[in-house]
Amino acid sequence: MTDSNRRDSHPVERVLFETKPRFIANMKSAIFKFIIVLVLLYFFTTIIQYAALVQGRVGNLVNIPFVEGTTSILIIIILLMILWILWNILYWRSKIYTITSKRVMIKTGIIRKKSVYMHYDKIQDIIVSQSLIERISYSGDIEVFGGHDRTSLILVDIPNPGEIENMINRMIDGDDLEFETYKPKKPEQKSKKRESVMEEYDKKFKL
Repeated sequence: MTDSNRRDSHPVERVLFETKPRFIANMKSAIFKFIIVLVLLYFFTTIIQYAALVQGRVGNLVNIPFVEGTTSILIIIILLMILWILWNILYWRSKIYTITSKRVMIKTGIIRKKSVYMHYDKIQDIIVSQSLIERISYSGDIEVFGGHDRTSLILVDIPNPGEIENMINRMIDGDDLEFETYKPKKPEQKSKKRESVMEEYDKKFKL
């Protein structure tokens, strides 16, 4: 049976592997924002004291509420950073990488859901890359190129990229991973059973 016939004989699409981007590698920007928030909170009182010092020196010349303005700006920056971090976390939770028996798929979207995919018979090339942080966190980027106008999918910060690349390559080659434990019965088994039964009868009659 050829590979194409094997796939046609199992039309149901099955999920082989599903994961999210590696949290630490994917949340680099959120971690950087969190550090900024901690720094602002730590030096909050010091910054307000400097603003009060500036207001005391130039208060007679310029009637500007430096303390109130600086406090408001700091609070707004901290709140925006926190909201931005929460948005990054929600976006990370909404992103799902799925390897099925027929295609590679990426699902994203917090408010508006989006799904992009590429079938195995359209894949022409796969490139795996890892930055230093990704190597430390056992993650990497897998870029899957299609034959039509060099379309591509990028699985960013996916865990264990080597294993995922191997899985995709096996599916491209026609290895139906969800059916690899399935062992069809051999048609010779029935004839062997009949032969064994006939042999037993022969032994009985000979005795």
